[in-house]
Amino acid sequence: MTNARKLGDLQSNNILDIFAAIISQLQAIPSNQINSQQLSNTEEKLQEILSQLQFELLNAQEQKNWEQVNQLSLVVAECKNTLNSVRASIFRVNIIGINQQNLAELQKISQDIDTARKTQLKIDFAIHLLGFLRKLFLK
Repeated sequence: MTNARKLGDLQSNNILDIFAAIISQLQAIPSNQINSQQLSNTEEKLQEILSQLQFELLNAQEQKNWEQVNQLSLVVAECKNTLNSVRASIFRVNIIGINQQNLAELQKISQDIDTARKTQLKIDFAIHLLGFLRKLFLK
């Protein structure tokens, strides 16, 4: 494994840590209501994830790892869409409720984060998680 790939793995683990922080924050919301401050925190974390994903994408392009480039391109696009959904929620200034179904999904995602750390299915998992977050913030 090259030093560049080790750095990429380190970044992926950091991305999973940020996802875990987002999910923990959403799970800990009192009265199951997301307010604008929490949305802003989520926006900042997603922006950090996007920056790291874009770095990973550039590394894959430099290494001419086209399979990883294709996967990372998908996850970067999904992250941008999710970030746009969060920003739209902030602009709407609506309080978004987290219902029991979404709480159950958040719990499952927390477990999936641990599994992804162990099995290296990070890109596929990131796409799934970002899709759920975008769906959550579009309601």
